[in-house]
Amino acid sequence: MQIMKADIVINPLAFRESFFAEASDIKADSEYSAVLHVILYYLWRGCSLSLEAGITGKTDPKASLVSQSAYEAVLTILQLLRIGYHADAATLLRALMERIAIIGYIGENRHLIARYYQGELSPYKEALSWAKKKALPNWMILYSTLSGVAHSNILGPAGHINNCTEIGNAFRLATDKYPSGLNIIEELLGLTVYSLFALDTLALELIQNSSDKPFPNDPGMAQNIGNKDTQEFVDFLQKLVDRYGKYSK
Repeated sequence: MQIMKADIVINPLAFRESFFAEASDIKADSEYSAVLHVILYYLWRGCSLSLEAGITGKTDPKASLVSQSAYEAVLTILQLLRIGYHADAATLLRALMERIAIIGYIGENRHLIARYYQGELSPYKEALSWAKKKALPNWMILYSTLSGVAHSNILGPAGHINNCTEIGNAFRLATDKYPSGLNIIEELLGLTVYSLFALDTLALELIQNSSDKPFPNDPGMAQNIGNKDTQEFVDFLQKLVDRYGKYSK
C-alpha cells in the first residue's frame, strides 16, 4: 500500500488546539498568541517532515527519530513559559541548544547516527566544538549564559531568575532599559525562536530535506499561518532586533 503524506502526519490545527486547551487565560497565551502560533506550526512541521522522511525511506529512520525528538523537546519549554516557570524554561533552553549542536555534529558525521541512537556514543565535547565554529552567531554566548543558570552552585536556576544576581540582572536587563515593553517572557520567547531557527536548519539537513525552506525564512509562512499572525510575529522579532541593536553599543 502506498503511504501518503496525509496518512502519517497529524492535523496542525488539532496540534495547536491541544496545546492551548488547558489554560486560555495565561498571559503568554493572550499577549503572545501569534508568536506561539508560529512556533507551534514549525514544530508540527518539523515533527511531520521527520516522521515522513523516516517512514518513506527518504532518510535513515534513526536520523528521523533524533530529529523528531528535538522538535518535541521545544514543546516542554513553551509549556513552562506559559505557566510561568521561567527558570525551568531557561534551564531546558540550555539543554535544547546542546541537543541542537549534537544534531549538527552527527548530521555532518552520519556514520555516527546508529551508535548515537543506540546510546553507544555521547558526542558532547565534539558537538560543542562543532557549534563554536558552525552554529549561529552568538550561539556560544547564549549557551554559556544559560549554562550559568542551569548549573549554579549557589542559588539554583530559580534564584538567578528571581534574585539580583549577575545572571538574573542580565535576564531583566531589557525591562530596566525599556520600561514600555520587553519582559522575561519576551526574552525567553526570543531565545526559543533563535533555537528553533538553528534546529530547523540543521534538522532538515539531518533528514536530508532540501525542498523545504527552514524557519523563519520559509516563504510560505503567511500562507500556512495567516497574514495577521505572521505580521505580529515579524513585528515581535523586529522589536527585539531594534532594541538589542540600539543598546548593544
